[in-house]
Amino acid sequence: MTMLSYLNSKKNLLVFLYFFVFFFIGYSIFPDYGISLDEDNTRLGGFVSLKYIFEIFFPQHISSIDEIIIVPSMSDWNEWAIGPIFDIPTAYLEWILQIEDSRDFYLMRHFVNFLFFFVSVYFFFLLIKQRYNSWIIGILGSTFLIFSPRIFAHSFYNNKDIVFMSLFIITLYTGIKLLKKPNFINAIYFSFTSALAIDIRVSGLVLPTLILLFYIMNMLHDSDYKKKTLKPLLVFLLTAPIFITFFWPSLWQNPLTKFVEAFSSLSNFDVNIFNLYLGEYIAAKNLPWHYPIVWIFISTPFLYLILFVIGFIFILRRLIKRVSNFEDNNSYSDVWRGDDEFYDLVVLSSLLAPLIYIISFNSTLYDGWRHLYFIYPSFLMISLFGFHIIKILYFKKRKNLLLIITFLLISPTGIWMIQNHPYQNIYFNFLVGKDYKNKFDVDYWGLSNLEALEQIAKNDDRKVNVSSVGTSDLSISKAFLLKKYRNKISVTNQIENSHYIINHYRNWLGQDVNINFTTPSNYIKYYEIKVDDVTINTVYKKID
Repeated sequence: MTMLSYLNSKKNLLVFLYFFVFFFIGYSIFPDYGISLDEDNTRLGGFVSLKYIFEIFFPQHISSIDEIIIVPSMSDWNEWAIGPIFDIPTAYLEWILQIEDSRDFYLMRHFVNFLFFFVSVYFFFLLIKQRYNSWIIGILGSTFLIFSPRIFAHSFYNNKDIVFMSLFIITLYTGIKLLKKPNFINAIYFSFTSALAIDIRVSGLVLPTLILLFYIMNMLHDSDYKKKTLKPLLVFLLTAPIFITFFWPSLWQNPLTKFVEAFSSLSNFDVNIFNLYLGEYIAAKNLPWHYPIVWIFISTPFLYLILFVIGFIFILRRLIKRVSNFEDNNSYSDVWRGDDEFYDLVVLSSLLAPLIYIISFNSTLYDGWRHLYFIYPSFLMISLFGFHIIKILYFKKRKNLLLIITFLLISPTGIWMIQNHPYQNIYFNFLVGKDYKNKFDVDYWGLSNLEALEQIAKNDDRKVNVSSVGTSDLSISKAFLLKKYRNKISVTNQIENSHYIINHYRNWLGQDVNINFTTPSNYIKYYEIKVDDVTINTVYKKID
């Protein structure tokens, strides 16, 4: 029995063990990560929606929410257009479990965040397994996703972009399933998952739109397909708006108008933030077209980039060949041949359509390319197609060897992630060059502020005042400290009255950089946090 045959005989056990180990690791390390600057606001938004629901259905419980947190009414909430699909359930869990300590309820949110990612990795496995009819390739694809340092780190605290990416994966799975087997149940699944994705980010509309376009193309060139699929299409068109509205309370009073307003905010997001990009501070509202592309190529493991370029070229070349060979009476039949090519075309479209839209409409982006993380699974699927091409061309009779080589090539990324835990969010590949801290934003969300505060509280017996330079909010990091440390820290905006000053090197104002990052001369360097020997956070102590 060959090694591959033996593995296939144990595939169910091995897949279970793979995901069990992944879950166990995630469960073990999720408390290690810091807290991002946005998490207090998204928690607040969850309680705004939850209180609104209680006002309508459970008015007797409104006072119990007021005891937890004071929130504005839905009509006064400025950020109602942000989808609440993560924040409502976590607010409800905090309420029903009566979680009172700030560290505990943020930890709960981090664990739920990881659960979204964990489930999506399994669906990603199913997508790859389905495309290549190989559970081993499915495991390889899942490992690509997990061994993506920035994605992995964000999976524990980014309740916007990673949750959206996770739901995008699941929706892509249900969408392809609907295209292959158009029936009522698949239409319901797709409308449900589409609604969940849209209700975290309105840009989730891109995937159902693409799936429907391919669905209609199938109907136009195949009369049998048309007869079988018209009713499922109608089911989707009727149920999707119902699901979208049901899961988004701020739409309830005027669904269509509110949804259009939320959608229009996509390209008109008015935010006065500057990005450090290629050594210059550039307004998030006026970025060069190459901003997201450069960020993708400097913060993705190089192996995945090489495989992506190979896969992208082959898919694009094949598509151009198919289009150039259109038959006059059968226009759509040659765009793809068979399910595999159809699958690849859907994946390619789900990558390019959002990217082209972002670049064409000069959409607001900041904090790297996190707003586009949802296209990363499609990026990896094209990378896996590149792996598939290499296998066909050079390893047709040595598939095992190629798998071993590939797993060995990604192991340095895994080792780097272990060595730099819990700061995988700072990952850059060698393409970024030297001195990258002065070229690109590094710890833009202030995750390292938690460790900085911990070091101060652990090593100073006094109650101390701490402030920051640059643009940072230490209050949210203080709320995530253990209670015994939290009581020793007082956050102040008055630098001259501070015992310690923290700098995590982020200045989204983009002006007076030297002033904002300048520490008074009567402070000395006390503690540094480094990744790859690059300082991402510095603590300064006042000289007595």
